[in-house]
Amino acid sequence: MSKNLFETVQSLFIPFLMTGFVFSQVKTLNSDKVKSIFYKAALFLAAVILAVSFLREKRLIKYNQINNIYLLVTSVISGLCYAVLNWLYSVRRLKTSAFIYALDLSGVIFVTCLLLYSIPPVFSLPFHFLGMYDTYFSTMYLAKFTGYLAGWLLCFLCASSLYKILSRSSQKVNALIFTLLYLISGFISFVAVTGIINSYYRRKIKIPSGLRKSLPQLITAENVIFFFAIIVIIALSVGFFIYFTKIHGEYSNPAEHRKLKAFARNNRRLAVFTVFLSLLVWTDMTVIKKIANTIAELSPSENFQLEGNEIYIPLEQISDGHLHRFTWTNDAGKGIRFIVVQKKGMSFGVGFDACDVCGDVGYYERKDEVVCNRCDVVMNKSTIGLKGGCNPVPLASRIENGGLIILTDDLQKEAYRFKN
Repeated sequence: MSKNLFETVQSLFIPFLMTGFVFSQVKTLNSDKVKSIFYKAALFLAAVILAVSFLREKRLIKYNQINNIYLLVTSVISGLCYAVLNWLYSVRRLKTSAFIYALDLSGVIFVTCLLLYSIPPVFSLPFHFLGMYDTYFSTMYLAKFTGYLAGWLLCFLCASSLYKILSRSSQKVNALIFTLLYLISGFISFVAVTGIINSYYRRKIKIPSGLRKSLPQLITAENVIFFFAIIVIIALSVGFFIYFTKIHGEYSNPAEHRKLKAFARNNRRLAVFTVFLSLLVWTDMTVIKKIANTIAELSPSENFQLEGNEIYIPLEQISDGHLHRFTWTNDAGKGIRFIVVQKKGMSFGVGFDACDVCGDVGYYERKDEVVCNRCDVVMNKSTIGLKGGCNPVPLASRIENGGLIILTDDLQKEAYRFKN
């Protein structure tokens, strides 16, 4: 439950905040007719995003990481345009219809690209909650799905609160808040694009060696800078609360006075509620994240026979359908782990105890299932030994003389995947 809550909030929090901001500007700057058109277009785009998410999960549309680069780069460019137009509106007071339409359009493109990038992976999470021996009504599945829904709800409430506060704030404050959030979002997008290029397109797209080497530090900075978005929302809420400790506006009778007092009181409550939500997100990104990333202890490595550059494992040792873990130590003293799982008959899934997505955290056995130690995804045993997703990195092997044979040369080729 904690892992699904954390992953959902981490993926959706900032895109939802940006969506709430754009909606607040549409409400503040446009006529009722334009707002009606915008809301209908927003419903259509929401349907498109959900449809794309579903088709991607079912692999009915072609998808690869280059699509993410297009989305991220477009979001950065359109977000910059939106920030500049917001400042022009707040400083120069440009109110022509063409200017407002350009502002709305850049905002729509910005949040649409962010949501198309962030929602599909989150949308697919429930399809991977179900273990081999679980049902949709099992306690484990319901707990995971509860955490998943709680993450969506928390992000939605944060976006709604920000929408209400910005709808009642000055345009200069709005422009400042968007600029700060855009810088945070832009940095995260930059790190994501750099990571995608480094992982999938380093031969086609050259990135500076210094930038490539500093990628781990950038990822760490990305995790830290996420908290600045929470700080921005808390600071805005505190300022909003302080501003409405006094009554603003003129009144000519007690009824109007009571109305202004009620308005100020409701705004203070809104500010307190927003701070509370922000602290929940902070807790999710610290305490719950720590719980979610707790790593299960791996089973001990088993013995094998080493003959020259060949590792020999008797078939009777691994023919029980369970996960078997082995470690070979190279000349540099680094332990390279690999796992073997019997599939059917004399068919075995052989792979490194690491994957392209989660690194060398390894896999463990739970109720006769093979589970990723970091993302809690249950492996389909029939796919172990095949490339893709969170599957173990494939390791070449052959059956000969009643045993499974693996070459140490093949292990050495992937030694870089393991830290120790």
